[in-house]
Amino acid sequence: MLKRKNLISGVLILALVLILSVSALASSFSANYSIPTGSSASWSGKSDHLWKFTSTNEATFKTTISNTSDRSINSALWMVKVLAPDTKIVSYALSGKNGAYKTATFTPQTSNSYYAVITPVDTSGVNGTVSAYN
Repeated sequence: MLKRKNLISGVLILALVLILSVSALASSFSANYSIPTGSSASWSGKSDHLWKFTSTNEATFKTTISNTSDRSINSALWMVKVLAPDTKIVSYALSGKNGAYKTATFTPQTSNSYYAVITPVDTSGVNGTVSAYN
């Protein structure tokens, strides 16, 4: 009976360690963006929202529009490269309102940082969130 309890305890501890180890490898980042009405300038997370992944597991880049009326944007994820120009990893167009979103997958490198760029298609102003996670 004692051996069985020890075996069950050992299996449970091992399972807990594995769960904690896998979750420690995951990365999750997000940033809110806001482009005011009248502006056609892009929003970039390069200055204060650099994301550095700790795992090379497949990741998802997600862009959400939070406005209550339809808006259209172009969204891109860029990778910072040392001594080389930044590289666009994924990009897509998104139109919608009230939490409309789009995603794309990519394989991050742990040696580089990433940032999002949002470009409005007009000057009607747009707000939302960009995120990346694996």
